[in-house]
Amino acid sequence: MKATFPKTVTVKGIKGITATIYRQRQAKGAKTYTSYTLAYSLLGKLKRQTFADLDEAEQAGQEAITRIAGGEQSILELRSRDREQYQRAVEAVAPFKVTLDVAALEYADARTVLNGSGTLAEAARYFMRQHAKELPRISVSDAVKQCLAQCRADKKSPARMHQLEHYLAGFAKDMNVEVSELTPGIVSRYLTAMQAGERTKKNARDVIGYFGRWLVLHGYRERGADLVEGVQNYSMRPGEIQIFTPAEISKLIEQADARLLPYVVIGAFAGLRGAEIQRLDWAEIDLQDGFIEVKAETAKTEVRRLVPIKPNLAAWLKECAKKSGPVCPFANVVNQLVKLSKAAGVTWHKNALRHSAISYRVAECADVARVADESGNSPAIIRANYLRRVKPDLAAEWFNVMPAGAAEVLPMKQAAVS
Repeated sequence: MKATFPKTVTVKGIKGITATIYRQRQAKGAKTYTSYTLAYSLLGKLKRQTFADLDEAEQAGQEAITRIAGGEQSILELRSRDREQYQRAVEAVAPFKVTLDVAALEYADARTVLNGSGTLAEAARYFMRQHAKELPRISVSDAVKQCLAQCRADKKSPARMHQLEHYLAGFAKDMNVEVSELTPGIVSRYLTAMQAGERTKKNARDVIGYFGRWLVLHGYRERGADLVEGVQNYSMRPGEIQIFTPAEISKLIEQADARLLPYVVIGAFAGLRGAEIQRLDWAEIDLQDGFIEVKAETAKTEVRRLVPIKPNLAAWLKECAKKSGPVCPFANVVNQLVKLSKAAGVTWHKNALRHSAISYRVAECADVARVADESGNSPAIIRANYLRRVKPDLAAEWFNVMPAGAAEVLPMKQAAVS
C-alpha cells in the first residue's frame, strides 16, 4: 500500500501520543532526492529529525512515542548520534542490573588503577586466572601452626626454628583474622606498633614475609600475593661494637667454673656464636688436628665450617675436654654469664665474646675474608656488625692469654696458624 503524507506514526497500546512524518523532494540537476522529517512534541516544544529512509523515520517515531509514554522524555533531547550511544550503553549494562552512572564510575576507577598499563578486560582476565579456584579458609593462628610444623618436618636449624616460633607466635596472637584478610597495610601497622628496635622489626618483617610466601606455596593466598610488598624496611645499623680487653677476659676466665669455662674460652678465642656453642658436642672439637667443626644443623647460616683452634684455646680446653657430650651444660647460659661478670668485676656486653674474637683475629691476620669464612658471615657483615679495629700487638696479647705454665707443654702444631 502506497504511503500518503503527512504520515501519522502511532504505537499499538499507547493512546494520545503520535508523531508525524513529512516527505520532501529536492531536485539536483537530473536527479531527484527524497527525505523524511519526523516531527513530535517534547516537553511542549516541537522536535524535528530528518532521515533518508522512511522505515528509519518510522522506527525513530515509534521509539520516541514509547519513551514519552514511559516518562523518559528528557532522553529524546539528545542528538541522534548521542541518543544511539546512550541506548547502546543502557542495553549493555542492563543484564548486570546497574545504572549507567554507576557503571561509568566503576569503569573510571578501574582505568585510574590500571594507569595505562593494560585494558580493563585484560585486568579482569588476569584476576580470573589468579582466582580460578576458591581459596581455602584458614585463620592466621592455624596457618602459623601448620607453617611451624612444616618447618620442623623440614628440619630447620634450632636457631631458625627459634626465630620463626618467636615472631610468628606474636603475629598470630595479634592477628585474629583469616589469612585472606591480611594485607601489607595491616603488616605495616603491626610492625610500626611493635615496641622494639630497628633490628627486631627487621627480623619480624623478614619472618612475616617468609610466612606470606609459605601461604602462597600452600594455596592459602593467591599467586603473586606478597604480605610485605611496600612495607617499610628497617635498618640493621648496630650500636657501638663492644669487646673485652685481654685483662678483662683474663678476669672472666679466672672466675669461671669448670662447667662454664669451655663456653667462655671457645667464644673468646674461636668466635663461635653463643647458640652454636650451646649446641656443640665435644666430639666436634678436634684438639689433635686443631679445628672445631660447626655442622650445618648447628650453624645459624646452616652451612658447615671449620674453625681453627688457636694455641691458647687448645691449652684451656686440654684439661676439660671430653670424648663426647654437650660442651655447655646450661639451658640458660645467660644467667651464668651475668653472675660470672659480677664476680669478675667486668661489665658484660651481649655478643662481646664473639666480637672480641673476630676483632682480634682480623688484627692478627689482616684478612677479613678469611675471618668471615671462619665466623660464618660475609665480609660486609663482619665489617658492619662485628669488627672493632684494634692494633696487632693487642691481638697478640689476647691470643696469649693462657693457663699458668701452659707455654712449656702446649703442642706447637697450631702455632703457625695465624
